[in-house]
Amino acid sequence: MLNQIKTKTMRKIKSVFLALVFLFLTLSQQGCIGSFQLTKNLYNWNQTEVGGKWGSELVFAACVIIPVYAVILLADGIVLNSIEFWTGGNPLSMNGDEKETQIVQKGDDTYKISIEQNKVNVEKLAGENSGEAGEFSWNEQTENWTFVSDGKTFELVE
Repeated sequence: MLNQIKTKTMRKIKSVFLALVFLFLTLSQQGCIGSFQLTKNLYNWNQTEVGGKWGSELVFAACVIIPVYAVILLADGIVLNSIEFWTGGNPLSMNGDEKETQIVQKGDDTYKISIEQNKVNVEKLAGENSGEAGEFSWNEQTENWTFVSDGKTFELVE
């Protein structure tokens, strides 16, 4: 009986501790949220380009059922907001003539990250495998992200 009480008490303590850790992490990471430009673009397209409130509602429902919004949020939250966090700019929210370049260093590795509208170039300047480079591109016609490196193209998000 005493062991059961100790076990229940320990579970409660662990639950409260995990909740506090989660709350702390959530509140301490507020500065990492990005602009979610891709999600805003999808939302604005649905509001302005689709005919009327019923058409917008049908497109919205289809995008929820097919998980378009989930994929867009995932791509926006992980890929684009990470790029925005590390470089200070989001390639989808830039004008056509804007370009930003950052040098990022982690340990012995140094990277040059250049972003412009719908494009992110990454080049490894120093460290193991220096000289490697790749380009992330957003194609507005096909509405997908691709990565090109060493002449090989990989489709990332569609």
